[in-house]
Amino acid sequence: MHILVRAPSPAFRGALSEHPERGLIDPERAARQHAAFVAELRRAGLSVVELPAAPELADAPFVSDTMLALPHAEDPDGPAALLVLTRPGAASRRPEVASVAAAMTDLLPSVEPTQIEEPGTLDAGDVVVYGRRVAIGVSGRTNICGAGQLALAVQLAGYRPILCPVTDRLHLATAVTAVGPSRLVGTRAGFASLDRASREAAPANEIERILVPDEELPAANVLAVGGRCFVASGYPRTAAALRAAGEVVVEVALDEFARADGGPTCLVGIVP
Repeated sequence: MHILVRAPSPAFRGALSEHPERGLIDPERAARQHAAFVAELRRAGLSVVELPAAPELADAPFVSDTMLALPHAEDPDGPAALLVLTRPGAASRRPEVASVAAAMTDLLPSVEPTQIEEPGTLDAGDVVVYGRRVAIGVSGRTNICGAGQLALAVQLAGYRPILCPVTDRLHLATAVTAVGPSRLVGTRAGFASLDRASREAAPANEIERILVPDEELPAANVLAVGGRCFVASGYPRTAAALRAAGEVVVEVALDEFARADGGPTCLVGIVP
């Protein structure tokens, strides 16, 4: 497994955001927080690939939105069999994809990428994968055409796509993420998106739900990788709930990225 990351540049001050403190983004502090986050990933034994700097692209640290790599559903611990290069919903973010695609050529030389085509848009922050299910948020950044293109691609790789309405936040993964094939963590609104999509999205007899209090919304964005759950620091109830469920929790300071509407999952591209 490889973890793709890209450090923020001074341009990060202008990252797209609806956060009330977006005008307070400090790129230098964000760079320090990012470096500490990457150090924790390496401490977990993960292979980290640092993408080239993109000083002209404010949102480039949010690597997750540009790509999705998955093993075949029949071989969940196997190598990547599917690579999707996205077409971000914000036009200013589309130039981020080229350098990620170049890195994928080196990491996955035998996998032919699937490209989301116009008029489709897709941010991979709207994608939550758990077991054979792939929940795809239809949001302000991912339209029905892009979601449909991804749904077809994951079906061919053996997954079950579920299109979910997202009307009250940036991405599906803003409020619900996976910490295992049958365990999700999220707010009531995050789980409501799944429930509105289908009764089969997260049935109680198959999927465990760890509920995040509404006041700890940023903690619903959990990066589960390397046998650990990386969680934004400052949200003790969620961290305690994850530990009570037997998860190894690593709390990381990422408040500068929260001001840009981001969390741990947003900062990485995962390549099996």
